[in-house]
Amino acid sequence: MQLCLADLPEKPVWTADEILQATDNQLESYEAVYRAALRFSRAWLRGEELFHLQTSGSTGIPKPITVSRRQMLASIHGTAATLQLHSGQSALVCLNPAYIAGIMMLARGWEIGLHMDLVAPSSHPLQNFTTETGFDFVAMVPLQLQQSLENEPDKSVLDRCGKVIIGGAAMSAELERAAQQTRAAVYATFGMTETVSHIALRRVNGTSPETAYRLLPGITAQTDERSCLMLKGEVTDNQWVYTNDVITFTQADCFRFEGRADFVINSGGVKIFPEQLEQEIQRLQLPELSGKRFIISSLPDERLGERVVLIVETDTELSATYLLQYLKEKLPRYHAPQRIFCLPQFPETATGKVSRREVQKTIDSM
Repeated sequence: MQLCLADLPEKPVWTADEILQATDNQLESYEAVYRAALRFSRAWLRGEELFHLQTSGSTGIPKPITVSRRQMLASIHGTAATLQLHSGQSALVCLNPAYIAGIMMLARGWEIGLHMDLVAPSSHPLQNFTTETGFDFVAMVPLQLQQSLENEPDKSVLDRCGKVIIGGAAMSAELERAAQQTRAAVYATFGMTETVSHIALRRVNGTSPETAYRLLPGITAQTDERSCLMLKGEVTDNQWVYTNDVITFTQADCFRFEGRADFVINSGGVKIFPEQLEQEIQRLQLPELSGKRFIISSLPDERLGERVVLIVETDTELSATYLLQYLKEKLPRYHAPQRIFCLPQFPETATGKVSRREVQKTIDSM
């Protein structure tokens, strides 16, 4: 097992022994992303028991949390068993090693015994590899997968990959359709920093794409009075973790994600989950929204309580009248947006997720 800093000109390779013996001065010679990866690797290889992490802030205020080695090991072994990962395989680490997704890729690599290539996070993580390159295991965010599918040299590398897990944000219906173009097995993940990365996976391509997430081994799940997911297992230190994620169980160990309870819109007495409505709009494949990020939100309404609005990331004009009328014809009552806002750029969290709360603040101020 080793860690190769693959996008540096000299492509330095670090073994476990070399990392353990490395001095702070040696690590300081690298840029922040490589330094963070090497520092975590050294702490992991030394057997440290506690790790201090930062939540992403996608649904609330970012906060520091502490997780134990035991929790991380439970997550690692659950993922390895589910995806059949084993010593000697290769992995690409292309996520920020300062946050849980990148940290867990490194921890999996050292614990399972993977040969890891690390590249600085970018929207084109495969661009510096030859088309003969392939990896047994890769973790990406949706944008990285999208760019890899759209660029032919990158797609050739992607096709030679085994298992690709996608996290950090929800995959759009459009991206799930596009994932059928690659021979790699692509999985959507479900989890959070508090559960030490993902606790469930859903295959999105292949001959039998899944609509429900399947829990990893060792995870107990149920719902509270709001129909929100509750989780417990070694990854949570056997303590219940309460979420705002509304779910529906399809089997004892499988569930569909419906939306966030804190984002639900009540319009005319009808509960509308923005995430679900966004998927419905994506399935309409509207040319005006192709390639653009958009989210559903709401504004106060004296008659309805709240009215649905569509917010599109674009610096060009849209035919709002046509779009609103078309969506009114295609969507259920009260679900159709009554107004469209255009923002040149969506505010994002440190991990690249759209910050719905900040978008809402911007719309409220308009």
